Amino acid sequence: MTSVANCVICGQPLVYATETRIRKCDFCGHEDNTLIYCAAGHYVCDLCHSKKAVEVARQLLDTTDSKDTVCILEQIMAHPAIPMHGPEHHSIVPGAIIAAVRNAGYRCPDGAIDEALQRATEVPGGWCGSYGACGAAVGVGIAVSVLTGATPLTGGPRSLALGATSFALARMLDGQPRCCKRATRLAVAAAVDYLREHLEIQLPCTRKTICTYVPRNQECPRTLCPYYDSDTELSRT
Repeated sequence: MTSVANCVICGQPLVYATETRIRKCDFCGHEDNTLIYCAAGHYVCDLCHSKKAVEVARQLLDTTDSKDTVCILEQIMAHPAIPMHGPEHHSIVPGAIIAAVRNAGYRCPDGAIDEALQRATEVPGGWCGSYGACGAAVGVGIAVSVLTGATPLTGGPRSLALGATSFALARMLDGQPRCCKRATRLAVAAAVDYLREHLEIQLPCTRKTICTYVPRNQECPRTLCPYYDSDTELSRT
C-alpha cells in the first residue's frame, strides 16, 4: 500500500535535499528545480500534488456553515484526498480562516476563498526547512491580506498581513521535525487570536484537538506535540 507520507507513486521515502535538482513531474511532465523528490527517482510537482485536495477543500469551504476554523480544518484534513504532509495544507489554512469569517457574518471580499486558495497554491512544499517560513503560517498572512485588501503599496493592511505570518510562525518554534497537521492546527489557532486582537473579528475556536494521525507520521514527536494523546494512540494499535 502506498504511504500518504511518502512518494504518491511508489511509496518510497522522500528525499529532503539541501541542494536543488532538476526533476520532471511524472504526471504533467513539467520540469522543476526541487529539493524534494522520491528516493526511487519519481517526482510530482506541487500543482499536481495538490490538485485533487484543493478541489475537495473548495467544495467543503463553499458548503460549510461552521464558524470554527479548527472544525473546518479537521473536516478537510480527514478526507482521504488529503495526504499526511504536503503543500495542500498551505491552501487549507487560509480557506478555513476565510470560511469561518464569512460564516460568522463578517464582510469578506467577493471571491475571497478562491483568491486565497489560488495564492496559497503558489507556496511550495518544504518551505519550513528550506526557506525559513512554513507555508501554513504564510497561509495566515494570505488570509489577512485577502480580508484587508492588502497590496505592497497599502501600508496598514500590508503590515497586518506580515504581522499575521510572523504571529503564526512564532507559535511553531518547537524544535521538532515538520508535521503539516501540527502546523496547520497551530496556524489556524494563531489566526483566531490575531484576528481578534488586530481586526476585531471574534471567532470560536476548538482549542483541544487530539491527533489521530500519529501512526502515519514517522517523525511524530509524540509527547512533545500539544495534540498527542497516548491513550488514543494505544486504542488504535
